[in-house]
Amino acid sequence: MKKLIALALLLCSIAAGAQNFEGTFKQAKTLKVSGRVIKSEGNISFTAPDQLAMLYTNPDGDYFIIDGPIVRMDLRGVTLDVDTKTNKLVASQRNALLYSLAGKYEEVAKEMDADLTVTPKNGGKHVVIKARKVQAKGYSGVELDYGKDGRITRMVLEEFGGISTEYVLNSK
Repeated sequence: MKKLIALALLLCSIAAGAQNFEGTFKQAKTLKVSGRVIKSEGNISFTAPDQLAMLYTNPDGDYFIIDGPIVRMDLRGVTLDVDTKTNKLVASQRNALLYSLAGKYEEVAKEMDADLTVTPKNGGKHVVIKARKVQAKGYSGVELDYGKDGRITRMVLEEFGGISTEYVLNSK
């Protein structure tokens, strides 16, 4: 009975851990055509189900914010505000990010109409999601690593257009 209670508490803490995240991130965006890698970094704050703020310290002043259905960004001078209720492509990408951070990788696979593989890794999980059909835009693949506590530690977003963006996340 004590083992069952301990297991239940552990599972609850893992689920709760995936619902909030505060920390830092390092980003490496690789352009397939040229092989050029663009590096960035900053602070990240996530609260499930739909609040995400990535505030860049390099380049300073850039941001990527999800506030409910609204996606706001200023990345290297490109400013954009999108209501995902009316933009299905951005909605799909928004959902993939939020579900990944929350540990809901099954939802990411469903959103992408993709195949899902989950394997153990260092006491946590390694998740690979690959789209079944080629699309004009969007994510062709997502790779996720979760630690023992259920928190995301790494995320790679591969776009159909050939851009791959890796995030390494560290919690505070």
